[in-house]
Amino acid sequence: MSVQLTRRRFVEGSAALGAGLTLGGPISALAARSKNTKASRRTVGYGQLAPTPERDTGVEWLELPPGFRYRIISRQGEPMDDGNPTPGIFDGMGAFPGPGNSTVLIRNHENRSQDGELPVVVPNRRRYDRDSLSRGGNTKLVVSRQRELLESFAVLGGTTVNCAGGTTPWNTWITCEEIFSYGPTAGTPPGTRHGYMFEIPADADGPVAPLEVPDAGRFSHEAVAWLDGVLYETEDRGDACFYRFLPNREPREFGDLATFGGRLEALVVRGRPNFDMNTAHPGEEYPVEWVEIDEPDPDTDTVRAEAQSKDAAIFDRTEGIWSSDRRVYFDCTSGGEAGLGQLWEYAPGGRNGGRLRLIYESTSGEDLEAPDNLVVVPQTGHVFLQEDGGGEQFVRGVNRQGRIYDFAKNLLSGSEFCGGCFSPDGRTFFLNQQGDRTDDPLNPPDENAGVTYAIWGPFGELD
Repeated sequence: MSVQLTRRRFVEGSAALGAGLTLGGPISALAARSKNTKASRRTVGYGQLAPTPERDTGVEWLELPPGFRYRIISRQGEPMDDGNPTPGIFDGMGAFPGPGNSTVLIRNHENRSQDGELPVVVPNRRRYDRDSLSRGGNTKLVVSRQRELLESFAVLGGTTVNCAGGTTPWNTWITCEEIFSYGPTAGTPPGTRHGYMFEIPADADGPVAPLEVPDAGRFSHEAVAWLDGVLYETEDRGDACFYRFLPNREPREFGDLATFGGRLEALVVRGRPNFDMNTAHPGEEYPVEWVEIDEPDPDTDTVRAEAQSKDAAIFDRTEGIWSSDRRVYFDCTSGGEAGLGQLWEYAPGGRNGGRLRLIYESTSGEDLEAPDNLVVVPQTGHVFLQEDGGGEQFVRGVNRQGRIYDFAKNLLSGSEFCGGCFSPDGRTFFLNQQGDRTDDPLNPPDENAGVTYAIWGPFGELD
């Protein structure tokens, strides 16, 4: 089937979706424009991007629209309040309300036990894995209303490949290990088991006890989203499944997820065993059901195999996930006929049902390439998209009419944007530049540095 035919099928199928969904509306509207010219898909957004000096140093790290300003609030290698240097390889991040109208950020560090990395350092008694090569974990930042860093320190250490995660209604961050292993040096049992998600309270005042959640699965986790008592989970692999974790009791505070236990399940398209979701028809809807995973915490990497032995659907790199309007949205970075990305909508229904809809599939890199992190702009309902593709790095906006615009472009680094999230009052956009491994991780050159930006300006001045 040709790409052009797929695009036409999508446009016809998406017409009935409407534009009312907080997240699905802009993306669906974008798809409806994909049959037209590039000019019809693009708009100026907040205005033409221009090199913009960083507020404190005057160095031009970013291009931004007129009226927007930014400050680097954290940089790899800088000393933190716990006496250790800021770790590198920034990734997923969540924002929470802090004392005195401040914002608390919990930030992932996707260290992979390779040379050129700064580890997350916590006392040995608080490390999950005592192996010194387990360099991943999380740091906490407290940022004032004036976008100044008030405090920073490590809150979780001894994990590895902390990629993405998600926030919970009880003010915790769930960080996910994107790996299945037994520790960097062991390789096989009896090394420390990796491949879990861990919970971190936003009000932590130092390193927390590492609480993995074995019942939620041991596999290559990516991200999570909470909706109506259920935790939905993605898996960054080419033969991924889509999961949900149902706690035995509804969590209310830090530690409940790890101690309450629960059931892990995988999604099945009803009547289509092991349905290859790359062949799904854009715009169509699929009834689904869920199958239970009997061994969520296996000794070998079998969760995915068990799920697929029970007819679970197969996705191409499920990554970003979020909940909105009583639905769950997730993207497949390499999904679709062209391999450029898909966006799915899951609507729960009954105890063991629901419906899955492919609401967007990219057929052109000009529209969308390798979607990963997405965030809604609180003041407008637009979507800010952080792509994980090659070439120049952008944050792109999608408005409610489905037109694409450029919001930010990096001038000094080729590493991906990630971790985008808004302060609780919606006035500040926090954004990470992941950074790269380097020969001098304590003093990385600008093109290799991991940095966290605070960006502010007239976010509400668009329809």
